[in-house]
Amino acid sequence: MQKEKIKKKTKRKSKNKVWRILRKEIVMFFSGESLYRKQILAWLIADIIKVVGLCFVWMSASKYTSDITRNYVVTYYILLMLISKLTTDRTIEFGIGNILSGRFSNLLIKPFNYLTEYLGINIGNNIFRTILFLPAFLVALFLVKKTNLWMFNIAGFSIVEILLIALSIVIGFLINFFIGNTVALIAIFVKEVDGIRVFYYNIFSMLSGEFIPFAFLPTIGQQVMIFLPFRYTLSFPIELIINSLSIQEMQFGFVLSLLWLAVCIVIYKIFYKISLTHYEAEGL
Repeated sequence: MQKEKIKKKTKRKSKNKVWRILRKEIVMFFSGESLYRKQILAWLIADIIKVVGLCFVWMSASKYTSDITRNYVVTYYILLMLISKLTTDRTIEFGIGNILSGRFSNLLIKPFNYLTEYLGINIGNNIFRTILFLPAFLVALFLVKKTNLWMFNIAGFSIVEILLIALSIVIGFLINFFIGNTVALIAIFVKEVDGIRVFYYNIFSMLSGEFIPFAFLPTIGQQVMIFLPFRYTLSFPIELIINSLSIQEMQFGFVLSLLWLAVCIVIYKIFYKISLTHYEAEGL
């Protein structure tokens, strides 16, 4: 009985420590980013230009198909800009820098897993970027509702549907997070990683549904995309919100996304162990 109590206390302390670290990293990220006001303005302008540009492109494309309406395109991209803020992982940006500068060594000797710190930075980034984007999202929502281009009633969701959407967003973020951390470790082996970074972002943009909505892909393309992890980092949560999936497709999507999350975690752990044997702490 005494041993069990000690184990429970230890677990509780460990969990509390993780939450403290996460809170600290989130607060630090907010305080740091709030100093760069010009950068914040640039982010907002870039987001607006991006969503407007993609909307116009795919609204034009929708004229040549009877299956996809303008309403679908506009709703999809407004939701995409919001959901992408929640599922984005920025590890590849600062993780590679930590490895090349030697700071990664300091992270390895800390009394907690460095992923906790990376997770806090990413959560802080995503919350910060979501808050920044909310005014533009609400204005866009008002305009598309006025022009009858919005597809559904947000208030019409049940509690179960909201929880499933939230779960899909969390899974999407975690898949992104572990893939990002795996790619960042490549910097231990390859020092010139700019090409890898660009390739990584292009692949995700193309295959996650950002540049090409899932509905616009030919049947063969959709069948391939269903079995790849990229769809579940962005397109799948949006499809759930728009309610464009049958119950069977939704169930299959959740099973596959959870399976990919487990695969990504295993691949990261294996690659992490291999990487540590080659890490030379350059930059110190």
